[in-house]
Amino acid sequence: MNPLHVFILLALCGFGSAVAGVYVLQGLGWALIAAGVALFLIAGFVRKGLISD
Repeated sequence: MNPLHVFILLALCGFGSAVAGVYVLQGLGWALIAAGVALFLIAGFVRKGLISD
């Protein structure tokens, strides 16, 4: 799997988790928001690895 595909997949999953968490905003919602933030951080780490040569 290409690292670019991994970055896109992580960013989309992070966005989906964050949006779903905002709509729930109870116990599960806060967990989804935290998962979204974590996925965005991982995607940023992968992106930084992609652009630094």
